[in-house]
Amino acid sequence: MQSFVDCVHCYLKQAVTCMSIAGIDEDRQYGILFDLMDDIKSMDRKRTPAENSTEILLKVYKLINSDDPFKEVKKKSNLLALEWYPLLKDFLKRSQNRLHDALKISASGNVIDLGINRSFDINASLKHSLDAGFSKDDFGMFFNKLDKEDEIVIVGDNAGEIVFDKLLVEELSFMGKKVTYIVKGGPVLNDATMEDAIQVGMDKAARVITTGSNYLGVPMQKVSGEVGRLLKESGLVISKGQANFESLEHEEMAEGRIFFLLKIKCECVAKVAGANFGDVVFFTR
Repeated sequence: MQSFVDCVHCYLKQAVTCMSIAGIDEDRQYGILFDLMDDIKSMDRKRTPAENSTEILLKVYKLINSDDPFKEVKKKSNLLALEWYPLLKDFLKRSQNRLHDALKISASGNVIDLGINRSFDINASLKHSLDAGFSKDDFGMFFNKLDKEDEIVIVGDNAGEIVFDKLLVEELSFMGKKVTYIVKGGPVLNDATMEDAIQVGMDKAARVITTGSNYLGVPMQKVSGEVGRLLKESGLVISKGQANFESLEHEEMAEGRIFFLLKIKCECVAKVAGANFGDVVFFTR
């Protein structure tokens, strides 16, 4: 997915959110934003928004002298999501379509995105996902493909959200599938890292590996050789969230084997995905 003009103010919004969480005063924030505008002017609009956002954020991290301004927020997001875990586990035990509902629960966790929203309502997101379902739903195709695969790859997104993904991983494991779960190789925004995976116990439910970089999404030229091979060769991949969608939707390898699971939080992503702002979707190209 190429960048849109609307992405520009999102780069700056993410920078402001980052600086605010880090406790940077407004006067200094202005100076940093003015500095960032020079970088934005020279950015390649043919690159994905995720790549451009990452380079802006890494510069912000350097300027505010912080490797991980979201560190404590991520821990709190994980703890908050873990409070929901036993209730949702019980819900799935009573479900008439456990896998489909596990996918909906996983998608509902995608609301925990502090790069876009500084607050979130997990209860409302769960209700919407479970009641309304997916506006684009390729579950039938996914289920048919899953029947032929012993292993599945999930490309994770945010801290907190990873708890909701764990329920999906456990459901797939119950079905006899081996799951590889991919997290970031280093901190960026509130994206899940190996530290988050260990905090929520994902390492006990799946084989967890990192992208090998701290870039948002999974830009193929930035990920490790192992992750690149998995994305190209695995029979079935679930890609969580917008940044991973931005990185993969245009790749030929995505067709019919990478399934995108996300809440649409941006009009530009909505346009590319063929959905509406606010929709929850599960589909492949």
